[in-house]
Amino acid sequence: MPAAGLLLLAGLSCSPTPSSANIFGQDDRRDIAIEDALSGVGTIVCEGTTRRPTAALVTLKGVSSRADIIATVAHAFIGSNDRRLSACEFWPGADPALAARIVYLETGTLSPEGNWHNDWAVARLDRRLPESLSRLRPRMLDEKQAEMKRARRAQFLLAGHNGERGPLQISERCGPVAKAYSDLNGFDHRVFNHDCDMMPGWSGGPLILREDGIDYLIAVNSTEVNAITHISGRPYNGRMNPNTAVRVDGRFHRTLERLLKSDAPGGTAFRCLVASMGDAPALPC
Repeated sequence: MPAAGLLLLAGLSCSPTPSSANIFGQDDRRDIAIEDALSGVGTIVCEGTTRRPTAALVTLKGVSSRADIIATVAHAFIGSNDRRLSACEFWPGADPALAARIVYLETGTLSPEGNWHNDWAVARLDRRLPESLSRLRPRMLDEKQAEMKRARRAQFLLAGHNGERGPLQISERCGPVAKAYSDLNGFDHRVFNHDCDMMPGWSGGPLILREDGIDYLIAVNSTEVNAITHISGRPYNGRMNPNTAVRVDGRFHRTLERLLKSDAPGGTAFRCLVASMGDAPALPC
């Protein structure tokens, strides 16, 4: 008889083992190399947790903000017992020598497990990091556009932090996939399903479209399983359970653009805002 499936936030799992990876066919994960030009992908390190979710520096064409902006998931800032994490840093390339403090955060939800389609976060760092680091350009891409690009062999890839110890890796030969009626998000256009190989620690990792020499951020990796049912007695099959990434769209996209174009909020104390319903102003966390 059918049994309810699981939807797991990709960074809120126990310490990873080989069996906890969500792999589609042959595992194509590999360590990020210099020639991949993804030096602006890194880890979020917060006091009070050993988790190391992923984030990426972002930019706009012709815009150079005084302090850098990163894109990731909301649940990167949720610790054990749903405790909100506020003393956090971003480590580009997982390198503590480049650590920058997160001083301002806007997020789509404070309850990502029950509101996973709004599981996005945009954070401002305390300074501008070296210009030599890569930065992704946010880009809105809907499901139909992504499907057409993949059919035409456009290059998509996912970057993430492999478990709690690293290293930073990428999965290639993958990208957004069509949703099935059995998927929890089958009719939710706010998220992509994708078939990139990953494991816990890849939460917040950028889903990237590499086109005409530019790396575009089209979504942030959020969950690792989303099929609504499976047949009792059958082994778990990752090919039947696409991963989920929150699309750069709507309020997420507007927040990215606004923070990239604006000056840093005043003060040095950490501040956090959470999106309200509709277009209402964001509220304090």
